[in-house]
Amino acid sequence: MGDEMISKNASLVGKRIKMMRLARGLRQKYLAERLEISQANMSNIESGRCAVTIDHLIILREIFACSMNDFFVDIEKSGDKFSDKGYSVEDLFKIVAKLKG
Repeated sequence: MGDEMISKNASLVGKRIKMMRLARGLRQKYLAERLEISQANMSNIESGRCAVTIDHLIILREIFACSMNDFFVDIEKSGDKFSDKGYSVEDLFKIVAKLKG
């Protein structure tokens, strides 16, 4: 696996973390404090400029009350889209966040 693939995967996981955070109404600063990292580092994770560590994913899994798989859903499929509807995981989290108000 090349660096380009790692960067793409880091970006996809980071986007999922951001969407999960927004869907739950949490601030980036809150997650940064829970992970014991700077808010700038949290921003870099969410934007895919920096990969999240396994230890941080374990903490995030507890915060979001989700499974580890939720961070990696369909990551190996190109386009990161659900084939039958064309919605990405990020699209679905945005919809949920809007419904929550």
